[in-house]
Amino acid sequence: MNAQTHTHRFNRCYTFIVWAVFCLCVASTAIAERTAVQTGEMTLLLEKTEQGLRILSLNDNATGRELLAPDTPSLFGIELRHAKSAEQVTLTADSGWRRVEISDADASGQRVITFQEPADNRLKGISVEVKLLVSGAESALVWDLQVKNNSEQWALWQIIFPQVTVRYLGEGSSVFYPILSGIERSDFWDTTEKKGGRYPSGWTCMQYMAAYDAAGKTGLYVGMHDPFGSTKDIYARGLKDKHAVAFRFTHPAADMGKPGVDFELPGQATWQLLRGDWFDAATIYRKWVSREAKWWPELGPDGRTDTPEWMRELPVWVMTGGAASDCVGRVKGFAEELGLPVGFHWYNWHRIPFDNDYPHYFPTKDGFAEGVEELKQAGVYAMPYINGRLWDTRDKKAEDWQFTSTARPATTKDEKGQPYTETYGSKEADGNSVTLAVMCPSTSLWQNRVRDIVLRLFNECGVNGVYIDQIAAASPRLCFDASHNHPLGGGHWWMEGYWKMLDAIRAAKPAECMLTTECNAEPYIKWFDGYLTWHWQGQDMVPAFPAVYGGALQMFGRAYRGGPSQDLANRMKAGQQLVFGEQIGWFGPEIIKRPDSGQFLRDCIGLRWRLKKYFYAGQMARPPKLIGEIPKVTADWQWSGKWPITTPAIMTGAWRLQRENKVILLFVNVSDQTLTTNVQFDTEEYNLPGKTPKVTKIRPGTPDIKLNIRAADQPQVECAPRSVFAWEIAPASN
Repeated sequence: MNAQTHTHRFNRCYTFIVWAVFCLCVASTAIAERTAVQTGEMTLLLEKTEQGLRILSLNDNATGRELLAPDTPSLFGIELRHAKSAEQVTLTADSGWRRVEISDADASGQRVITFQEPADNRLKGISVEVKLLVSGAESALVWDLQVKNNSEQWALWQIIFPQVTVRYLGEGSSVFYPILSGIERSDFWDTTEKKGGRYPSGWTCMQYMAAYDAAGKTGLYVGMHDPFGSTKDIYARGLKDKHAVAFRFTHPAADMGKPGVDFELPGQATWQLLRGDWFDAATIYRKWVSREAKWWPELGPDGRTDTPEWMRELPVWVMTGGAASDCVGRVKGFAEELGLPVGFHWYNWHRIPFDNDYPHYFPTKDGFAEGVEELKQAGVYAMPYINGRLWDTRDKKAEDWQFTSTARPATTKDEKGQPYTETYGSKEADGNSVTLAVMCPSTSLWQNRVRDIVLRLFNECGVNGVYIDQIAAASPRLCFDASHNHPLGGGHWWMEGYWKMLDAIRAAKPAECMLTTECNAEPYIKWFDGYLTWHWQGQDMVPAFPAVYGGALQMFGRAYRGGPSQDLANRMKAGQQLVFGEQIGWFGPEIIKRPDSGQFLRDCIGLRWRLKKYFYAGQMARPPKLIGEIPKVTADWQWSGKWPITTPAIMTGAWRLQRENKVILLFVNVSDQTLTTNVQFDTEEYNLPGKTPKVTKIRPGTPDIKLNIRAADQPQVECAPRSVFAWEIAPASN
């Protein structure tokens, strides 16, 4: 050990000792208006300022590491708007108050922080109460916040809470944010990028973020544990100048713009000491969501009991469309080649053009119902497309047929009373873009219209499922139409409107039928059997969403595209789908015949079919880590123009059947070369007792092989080119 290392360790120890002594002093005597709040192995230090309260420090006591960046932002921000002039002002925790008080901790460890008497006399009647509860077992701080508004002139607009800035935690430290399946980046500290958006949506799908060091010894989990899934903006921002990352949650107020309306934080905010990585952060969130979220479904020994067995087991999806004469034979041929059940996402089954004249889907094209029945006989489950959000403003070719007379009162509207509209690539007969209005899900008109369409497809056409587009993809609109009888702007009424619609559909649909939607916004999981995760096309993705929701619903589908590197991209996507636990595919039926990637796709589909119970009755376990450098591969995924994605050549995953106490470790080599590596193998990680577990190598289309692996080993793994296989691990026989 060199002198520099000795000096480094001495400085760390000295810093920690000084910090510990200081915290003990301020905790007992509140020197200089400071208050230390300890929770497990983490200590928060607050300081009263001349006109507010600021956070001085958030310290990991066990490692002596400070987690917050210098000049961390104010604990909260309250944005207010004048009812007549529309002037906007912001109150923050660290300034603008004449009275701020921090109570002593009560018997439960809770403190109450009150902010009263704004310095700006115009804001008389505005006050804030923050409750802070410690959870020592988790080293967590649990926050609640209420804003009282007794003003007749000023209205709440949006509330910024919580917000926190985490400092760089050392070489290889990473930031996690909840986009797509989840993104983990080690370079985010050195960017000025802002990632996130309006929740819930397919691009901002969950309510937590995290930052952690490379060794998993320290970090911070920041979660908004809102069981209603209320509308909010969630962002992570790189702060290059500070070498830090800022996490921020902003809540549009319910009845925003109305004077005299209070705000209560929906749920609680949690800051928790994180010893681990993205998987450990997902475990924290799953523990909360499975206990409190209103969208968590009831799970039995075999997963979702309200999801048909065929949907839970399905290994693959194809996607095409048109009249039955155009597509039924092609899809049947795909199923015959595989010899397995197949899901078929059927587009353009209706006579109206795509993204045009919605929602007038009937009558169907000729032979649709007969084609559905023919597919059933071939082991194919048909799921037609409809849209769950939009009404064409010229809904009979170029004519305004029912939009103004019927639909317009039920559209979402901005502050000026104008409907929110969207355009895509579709064109009217006169060449103009189709303009589609966003319908308000709280209105009975839209709830009944979507229900009637879905039930006609089930009862008249005999389909096995219905795909209701955009519900878990598009973010809520802040609707200001008071006639809809929901709070104006923010709140959780948007989700509740869809919940009511979907409750009615599920209550009336045949038991053997199912529902899916686009993308993966979490608050709709209880009402859908599957999410089309076609948009999981990002760089640096990790399977955080499957780690939280594996077994709660089925995820399926990536966008398989063309280009010169199409076959490598096909292998990368299918391999990632397999280890992420998704049902494979969402491609055209002819893809299976491609000489380069067709066999690889067959292998992924076949292995998933053999291991299907792990994905519908099990739960994701920590993916195994490979030792040493693994080569990288890059292909153009063609998501939006050129879209280069780089992944390791070997992908890994793990899924566990808790009742049977078995685990599978998945290995996928998407490259053209044989790769040999070693894997960290710790049976304690998977709660498997004994030093010599039973390990079976499972490959598609070949006999199983028994392996001799000890629990303490770092066994070698040889991956043939373009290969997929699994190790199934069970406790040693008694």
